[in-house]
Amino acid sequence: MLAHDFLKKDDRSFTPTASSRSAWYFLALVGAKLLRCIGIFFIDILSKSLHVVSLLWLFKLISSLMMIPLQKPFTTGKHLRKATLARIGRLSLWNCLIEMLWFYGITFCGPLRSVLVFELSPSVILIAIASIFKSDGSPSKTRGLFFLLIGFVSLMLMDKDSSIEDEHTKQHAHHSGLNHLFYHVIGMFGVADHQGGVVILVLALLLRIGYDSSFRHMAVELGGAKRLYSLVTLFSALILMPLGLLLIVMDTSHIDAWGSFIFLIVLATLFVTILDFYAEAICFQHVADPVMAAARWSPVTMFSCALTLALIWYSGRATHAVTGGVIVTFFAFMLGSISLTTSSTPRSRGGHFVGISDAGLPLFTHGEAFLQRTSRSMMLFFKETLREILANNDSRRIFWFLCVNLGFCGVEFMYGFWTNSLGLISDGFHMLFDCSALVMGLVASVMSRWPATKNYTYGFGRVEVLSGFINALFLCVIAMFILIEALERLFDPPNINTDKLLFVAVSGLIVNLFGMYSFHGGDGEHGHSHHGHSHGGGSHGHSHANANMEGVFLHVLADTLGSVFVIISTLLIQWFGWTWVDPLCSLILSLLILGSVYPLLTSSAKTLLQNIPDEFDEEFEYHLSEALEVDGVESYSQAHFWQLKSDLNVASVHVHVKDEANAQMIRNKVLALLKAAGATQSTVQVEKSSFNQRIQQLCPSYRVAHRVVRGTTVSRRAQNGGHGHSHSAGGHGHSHGDDGGHHGHSHGSGGGSDGGHGHSHDGQHGHSH
Repeated sequence: MLAHDFLKKDDRSFTPTASSRSAWYFLALVGAKLLRCIGIFFIDILSKSLHVVSLLWLFKLISSLMMIPLQKPFTTGKHLRKATLARIGRLSLWNCLIEMLWFYGITFCGPLRSVLVFELSPSVILIAIASIFKSDGSPSKTRGLFFLLIGFVSLMLMDKDSSIEDEHTKQHAHHSGLNHLFYHVIGMFGVADHQGGVVILVLALLLRIGYDSSFRHMAVELGGAKRLYSLVTLFSALILMPLGLLLIVMDTSHIDAWGSFIFLIVLATLFVTILDFYAEAICFQHVADPVMAAARWSPVTMFSCALTLALIWYSGRATHAVTGGVIVTFFAFMLGSISLTTSSTPRSRGGHFVGISDAGLPLFTHGEAFLQRTSRSMMLFFKETLREILANNDSRRIFWFLCVNLGFCGVEFMYGFWTNSLGLISDGFHMLFDCSALVMGLVASVMSRWPATKNYTYGFGRVEVLSGFINALFLCVIAMFILIEALERLFDPPNINTDKLLFVAVSGLIVNLFGMYSFHGGDGEHGHSHHGHSHGGGSHGHSHANANMEGVFLHVLADTLGSVFVIISTLLIQWFGWTWVDPLCSLILSLLILGSVYPLLTSSAKTLLQNIPDEFDEEFEYHLSEALEVDGVESYSQAHFWQLKSDLNVASVHVHVKDEANAQMIRNKVLALLKAAGATQSTVQVEKSSFNQRIQQLCPSYRVAHRVVRGTTVSRRAQNGGHGHSHSAGGHGHSHGDDGGHHGHSHGSGGGSDGGHGHSHDGQHGHSH
């Protein structure tokens, strides 16, 4: 079965012990994989005595001598035509290239690392590649791809195997120009031998995917995989014979005991090429799910066996030691193989009601379950996320500045390591920390626009407030740390090395000025005015501050001020030797950061605590009093107003009305008043008098919430001064003062006095019309 056939049939499940015969065949496959793993360790031992190409030729020669008499490929099956023989020759040449790279990989990085890389199933690699580009990949496929990436990165960056970086001629019989070519190519890239071996093994693994596909197709045409395998083995031996014999004659061999060498190479050939192939062939014929068995359990078995043998064989030795990177790769590849070969669970299906048919039957649209989040491929996820980032002004600004910041950070790291400058490396880490704040702001900017889900019914808009609060908190911590350190250094100024400091500060200032320009006018503030209201004689408008963008802007502002103060202190130290200027500038910087971030910290904290925003407090109170003027309204209770995010305010209120009142009309009028107060989403519950009486009869313990009736003054904040509203063309005005709670209204139509009235409250009230 082809590897890509497995991609089409991922809904199968495999139980190794479904029957007694299947269990025995499965155990035979596991045993063959254990012997193959041991044979690979024998190859590592043999490669120290003979050239790699010659060793591979002997493997092919011994394998063909064993398989040709058993399979008799020339006398059984279809007649082999010249075109078929040519195709077999090309396949054999391909096989020689792959196995030559494999043997070199064993020589460079040892048997354990070669097993971890080369013994990954081609089906697993194909599924991982397909999960990147297919839009319907399951979460298990995404996890598997993630584990494979972690494994390869760990093997390249965390594995410090320096066992064969020098003295190659003493370790192996590497005396030919081919071997020198390999080492020179690896040395050109400045990597260790084992890292070059890993790259070679990855290349061999990718070539093996195409080879297996061609082998399966051709095996069907020839009448079986065993016949084709014996022919490929024979042709490979013939192809390698001239070069293998030449290298045996020309090279200086290091074979001490020919008897042990012959026994070991025959045993390794039997384990690696013969038994492993026949065990897989039998397993594919009798096991319930052969592809699953080969793709999942074969790598898991060989990884475990190789790690156990390496811990025993290389214990106390410096050659091919088991490092932390290898351990991480071992677990990552195990989890990746299992995840990528896990069958996908069927998605829930559902529908949406769209109407009634002519026959009176309900109609539904068939699709995935309502509000169910389906998985997507990583490539599609990145494309959609990038498109979503660039579609919004705020997230686009953060993204471009993040790219510039990361680029400058990389330049600082490279230049710092090149010149061995600790200052540049330290500033690179500082820029990297700033990038983390930008990433948090970018994620918050994208998440805040996500639609509501079944669990997050209000959406994710509050994330931008949370991001602003965390950014403000971080800036406060940084400012306090700088303040304490500056106070200590102010009394005991240390010696400061200003080499390259001015260059770093000026470069950072340029980058931060670009950030200031990017975020100019993009801190999320905007204004609007409501119906020409006039408070205290002046026009009034509401401004909503995006806490997330404000937090990012303050980060950039703090970095910009820091660069300016560093330039000033560096110049003063270089010109006059005033070392006390550096802590003084740091002290001023910390105070400026604290002063600028305090409003964001308090406002975001109030928003998280669902406090009424200051700019909406008076408007909300005023429009609630207007609701009491609606015909049929007796009182209201449980009035709430809070801000979900910068452009989304939520309000709710219970309105108590007369029994004969029109509830829907009152509800629409109160909703309009709440919208005029600045509420984006409003909930109005209309309760009639009969309802309260009935509920108290049924539940005597029921307590009605405190009601606000007409003529009651509700003050949420102490008013130090009065304010007034004036409306033209039928509007009204009122003023609030501190003189004994005196209150008055005047209403006019078109500026005239007809229809207007006034009243005052000072323990009593009167009306004049």
